Amino acid sequence: MPPPPTRARHPVARLAFLLWGLAADLAVFLCTLGFATGAIIGTFVTRKGWPADLMGRYWGRSILAACGIRLDVQGLDQLDPHQGYVLISNHMSNFDVFSIISLPINVHFVAKKELLRIPVFGRALTLSNHIMIDRAKPEEAIAEINRRVAARLGEGFGVLFFAEGTRSADGQVKAFKKGGVSLALQTGLPVVPLSISGTRKFLPRKAVIIQPHGRVRIVLGTPIATAGLSLDQRDELNETVRKIIVANYVADY
Repeated sequence: MPPPPTRARHPVARLAFLLWGLAADLAVFLCTLGFATGAIIGTFVTRKGWPADLMGRYWGRSILAACGIRLDVQGLDQLDPHQGYVLISNHMSNFDVFSIISLPINVHFVAKKELLRIPVFGRALTLSNHIMIDRAKPEEAIAEINRRVAARLGEGFGVLFFAEGTRSADGQVKAFKKGGVSLALQTGLPVVPLSISGTRKFLPRKAVIIQPHGRVRIVLGTPIATAGLSLDQRDELNETVRKIIVANYVADY
């Protein structure tokens, strides 16, 4: 794998990566504006949420292409295209979103409602099948998640939780919150541990300029059945999922 831009030693190389990074920042903005607008138009025309979901997939792929990032994906063959899953992932960077949404599966994010305030992008989120919640009202948030999942049972989809709740500041996998496993236990959906490595080098937390060029590794673990398990077992399940994610995570990828 080529070294990250920050390791480039020659001044010309450093300047080239800086300019590429600034261009990548612009590309993220333009891709977001363009695909969000397309999602809004498509949803109004069809009166369905799938155009926003489709645009989201190509939005992620376009950003990765503009930034010179390639995905190495393992484990997709373990997923049934007609089955719903709860995907539980570690969280290193905003590039986690761009990478995971690029996968050829229907991924629905559980995200904070504050994102709806972003012009154009927020409107596209409203029209999509992603699940927006108010973290200040946990009971209402849980009810909304359960309602949306129940409406799609029997379809192929994955509800994604970033179990740490926020991006890691140092590249280490932190403690997991229990929302993802609780939903899986309540709905009987299998849990898929998702490990994502390599995104932090492109845009660490609080960074502004993208550092382009490289690879991202996504490993989808074997689905863990939850049918027949009770909520009393969520701590044990949460720890099992975290151990798998940590085992498949490569800090210096």
